[in-house]
Amino acid sequence: MARSYGSAATLLALKESTYGVKPTGNWEKFAFVSSDLSAEQNLISSDLLGQGREPRAPFRDVINDEGNLVVPVEGRDFGRWLQLLLGNPVSAGVAATGDITFTANPSATHTITINGVTWTFVASGATGTQTNIGANLNATLTQLATDLNASVNASITPATYSNGGGTKLNIVHDTLGATGNNFTLASGNANGVASGATLSGGGFTHTFVSGAASLPSFAAEIGHANVPAYFVHTGCMLGSMALNFQRSGAANATLNIIAQGETRFASTQGGTPTSRIYKPFSQFNGSIKRNGTSLANITGAQFTYSNGLQAVPTIRNDALIEGVDPTTISVNGSIDVRFADTTLVDDAINNNAIELELAYKLAGLDGNNFSLTWTFHEVYLPRPRIPVSGPGGVQASFNWQAVYDDALSKSVTVVLKNDVTSYP
Repeated sequence: MARSYGSAATLLALKESTYGVKPTGNWEKFAFVSSDLSAEQNLISSDLLGQGREPRAPFRDVINDEGNLVVPVEGRDFGRWLQLLLGNPVSAGVAATGDITFTANPSATHTITINGVTWTFVASGATGTQTNIGANLNATLTQLATDLNASVNASITPATYSNGGGTKLNIVHDTLGATGNNFTLASGNANGVASGATLSGGGFTHTFVSGAASLPSFAAEIGHANVPAYFVHTGCMLGSMALNFQRSGAANATLNIIAQGETRFASTQGGTPTSRIYKPFSQFNGSIKRNGTSLANITGAQFTYSNGLQAVPTIRNDALIEGVDPTTISVNGSIDVRFADTTLVDDAINNNAIELELAYKLAGLDGNNFSLTWTFHEVYLPRPRIPVSGPGGVQASFNWQAVYDDALSKSVTVVLKNDVTSYP
């Protein structure tokens, strides 16, 4: 007999065009850590009298379909969860950039390599892929940028070049998006150091803000192919998202979902699912800033963004809720710090509103291409207790609240940078 097990379970989801109506077409496949999203319908015991001492058949109560979904915080698919939490983002392309920094004026025969093309410095008479050495480094870089911008070499022309303050050659790819991240650099023997093996930072930014008047609904399918059984939840709304920042471990988010109802199918309803290459963030690659400056001695942080969803329990013949309404947003979190200075304590005592930024990024150059930044624009801290419980380090915890910033007309901004063009 086939049995279901977690490693074989699947999660598919897709935005709904109409609330509670199962979408058609090819759904998206998502990685997940756990799920307890499920419908339940309790029994109401019969209270009839005059029927003897034996129990009578119970009645069925209303259907409640809700639960938590734990998903990895990663560079591509997470944009979809943010869209369901906050509404549609504003997406924009970003050009890849890089530079070669010079420690001294190049000498004759020194070279650099740009996108596979070897470019040579000469004393005079430069032709083709050559540049005349100037009287000083600044003059050489000005001439180098001029020559590169004038080149008709197909490997050179995709970028624009400039003198970066007399010490570096700045390079900006002309195509917005991730294309420029494949543009290669090498400093050769020209007293130069390349910013990396390739340009970096090219991609797309997706900016989400709090306070959307309406939020999208979606359908989710939890599949157990070995049984087979596929539980499709329609009318799903994302009630809250909780994230943790710790020194180690994978970064995960807990999503609370309220759905209208669940239907079991014998086969998947997701067509031929689409998927994106997995790009997970790690918690140790996180950062926390106060008013734009990195906070030191942070040992951990967490927050929960809640849409304040309220189910609409109307009288229906199918025992389902009518819908889900978003009410007041709430954003609460905590920061744990080793007590080394009074910066946050002073903010708490003086009731100073601060801007708090929590971010993930990938390691190395990939961190220029993939990042996730939460900015809470107006945050208040309560005065904390600072207990001394032993000979070890003293730690303080601040339970903070984020509120609406009147000047910015929002409480939260989330920016996801990746190579995904958009989240339609």
